[in-house]
Amino acid sequence: MLLRQIIFGALMHAARNPAVQKKAGEAAGKALQVAKPGLLRASRRAGELTLKAKNKFTSSDK
Repeated sequence: MLLRQIIFGALMHAARNPAVQKKAGEAAGKALQVAKPGLLRASRRAGELTLKAKNKFTSSDK
């Protein structure tokens, strides 16, 4: 329990450091750039599946 408090205390102290915040922001930006193509493909695929489901549902009403 004491070790956990020490570790979390150190992490919280580091998180308040502006230099650490800047590095974390840069890392997050890089991760977003890497993930962006996959996210766009998944979004496009979800839109296609939604449209197919809508068309299937509306055509069965007739």
